[in-house]
Amino acid sequence: MTVLTRKKLLNVGLTLAVLVAIVGLYRFTPTQQDIQQPTSVKGIVGRAVQTPRFDLTVDDVRVGKKLRIPHSTPDRDSLTAFVVVDAGVTAKREPMHIFGVKIRSADGITYLGSNRSGLDRVDLTGTEFAPGIPVRGSFVVEMPADKVPGATLLVTEKSILNDLEPQVTVPLGDDDPQLQDVVDLTAASET
Repeated sequence: MTVLTRKKLLNVGLTLAVLVAIVGLYRFTPTQQDIQQPTSVKGIVGRAVQTPRFDLTVDDVRVGKKLRIPHSTPDRDSLTAFVVVDAGVTAKREPMHIFGVKIRSADGITYLGSNRSGLDRVDLTGTEFAPGIPVRGSFVVEMPADKVPGATLLVTEKSILNDLEPQVTVPLGDDDPQLQDVVDLTAASET
């Protein structure tokens, strides 16, 4: 083999090594989204989950074909089902709202909180929480009823720009909830 052929082989080998290194770095370098995800605070149904900004206790999960909103008619219909998560929230430091409510099913699909007309006046996402005063109410998410077993409730104070904010994650259980014809929603109130 001549010296020129060896140099060409060495150049090709080095080029391939650099390309493999670039692809490897690209694959394993965290993205901006990875770095700025909310900080998960795990909990379970029936126990208070404490974050630096608020406490959240999930009491019950109800699923229905229709949703009855207080002081509003007619009952709301859904192409899927209404998942009503009964909970209590207590702000810790200053007045706040909770805008980021989602349920992630076991297969990884995320369903956002419902924004039906009239719902913002009675559910927890329409409530201003005063520090130290517990408020009981519900979060409402529309999703298929068969996706509820194994699903996880995700709650953050903000729906956007929530980088490194606490995100409460509460598994909703593996049991099939009883599908009701109509789920009655009670207005959020101080306890």
